[in-house]
Amino acid sequence: MKLARKKMDRYYSLTDASNAYRIAMVLHPGVKLEYFRNQDWEEEWIEQARSLVREEYCTKYEKESTSDEPVGEASTKGFLSFGDLSVTTRPRSNEIAEYLSHPVELVKDPLKWWTKNRNVYPNLHRMALDYLSIPGSLSYRVI
Repeated sequence: MKLARKKMDRYYSLTDASNAYRIAMVLHPGVKLEYFRNQDWEEEWIEQARSLVREEYCTKYEKESTSDEPVGEASTKGFLSFGDLSVTTRPRSNEIAEYLSHPVELVKDPLKWWTKNRNVYPNLHRMALDYLSIPGSLSYRVI
């Protein structure tokens, strides 16, 4: 039994070194960074997991056009007020920071959760689907 436990611990520890694994854990709405805290990871390692997600998001998923979104302000005077229309920009909230600011939820199917919340986190949604749908590596034997 001790030998089996030792072997399991060896392989389990390898998952902590996998970037895809850490990103998928953070993007699971029922786990987020709480998993790492519950496993007594050092705060530096937890911050590294957060940074890993942020870097991947910024590099491949965040659209430059979403950093500012135009906000129109118009009065209700109709066509005559057209000249009074002013367009300003407001910074779009950081999807990762917003997502991580909410507590973990009891979620059975994270892919369904992300599909349901795709309008809340449009860019992060795409990243979550990419990482949470990665199949586990299983050995298949062809007969």
